[in-house]
Amino acid sequence: MEAAAGWRCRPGGRLDMSHGFVRHIRRNQIARDAYERAVRQARGRARGRLTPTPPRPRRPDQQVYRPRRPGAPGGPGGDTSPESPPADTRGPRLFCLEYEGDDGHVTAVIVHQGDSAEEVTRRVCARSPLEPALRRALCQRVQDELSKRRGTG
Repeated sequence: MEAAAGWRCRPGGRLDMSHGFVRHIRRNQIARDAYERAVRQARGRARGRLTPTPPRPRRPDQQVYRPRRPGAPGGPGGDTSPESPPADTRGPRLFCLEYEGDDGHVTAVIVHQGDSAEEVTRRVCARSPLEPALRRALCQRVQDELSKRRGTG
């Protein structure tokens, strides 16, 4: 059977590479190879970073705990009032009392073995003034905590 008029056949049954359809396929293959090469290079550059980025950005309002250094003078939350006796005469530390006022300010006082409830209340009130009723309630609460920790309660 002879080839129909208008059909071009090559001997051996090979494709006519000059045909428009085949040219589009080749152009797409070349473009895909170039894209994959660029993606591979970009991924390789991204792995070469010395410091990895955090998985999500840190929020600026996020509070971070920073412990006090034992020998550091002053600092937030430290028991550095000048009228308090040295720590070695009051005994070992029992706990840290934190009081948050109505304004949101936190007052922290370290309570030692030899401290009395009235002395601790006086140190808290020196930094954030309290009403007499609140002062009595704080004194009672400190007395309860001291007796619990000293083993007398």
